[in-house]
Parts: sequence; structure tokens; C-alpha cells
Amino acid sequence: MSSIITKSRLEARLQAEVERRRQAFLEALLALDAPLTAELHRLPPDEWADYPPLAAYPQLQPQLKSLKQADAALCQWQLGLYGLCSDCEAELTTEQLWDDPCRQRCDPCEEKYRKAQHGAWEL
Repeated sequence: MSSIITKSRLEARLQAEVERRRQAFLEALLALDAPLTAELHRLPPDEWADYPPLAAYPQLQPQLKSLKQADAALCQWQLGLYGLCSDCEAELTTEQLWDDPCRQRCDPCEEKYRKAQHGAWEL
């Protein structure tokens, strides 16, 4: 990136990404269940991903995972832990966070996480 990435620009980018993910989730849910979408609007957005009736829609799992990642990034920001790997606490680069403001892991930990999720551990 050619310009300097400031903390305030990174925070604005994080907020915009969180809002984008929330909107994408609401649009996907609206296409499946308009009454549930209206019900969800009565809850704080950080409670959406854990709302029990959503379990009836397995096709929403990618969006729910994305929401949880966004909520975690916001929480990390508020706690002053934003930009640290959630597994090993290594510092993520500003460029990595700019590319994905909701990023949770450094490259080595992300690779381990993905292998664990897919049962592909190598001995």
C-alpha cells in the first residue's frame, strides 16, 4: 500500500468490514427467512451469530463463521489486543490486517487451524 496505514484508518477499515459482513449475513438470511431476519434486528449485532434459531440453516454457516470472526476482531480492538494472533500472540503485520481487518491468526497458526478443521494433521 502506498500510503501510511494509521491506527485510525485501520479502525475505520475494521468497522467497515464488520458492517459489510453483517449486511451480507442479513441479506442471506432474508432470502431464507424474513420473519427471523426481523427478529434478529431486535438483538445487538454481536449476539446474532449465536442466536439458536439460526442453527436450522446450515447453509448460513460460512456467514456465521465470518460474523464470529468480525465480532472477535472488534472485541480484540476494544481490549487492546487487536493485531495479535489469537493462538500464539505473535504480532500480525499492518499489511495483513489491512488486507483482512478481521484476521485472527498468523500464517503458521492459520495453517495449523485449517488442517485441524479438515482433519488433515500430518504426523
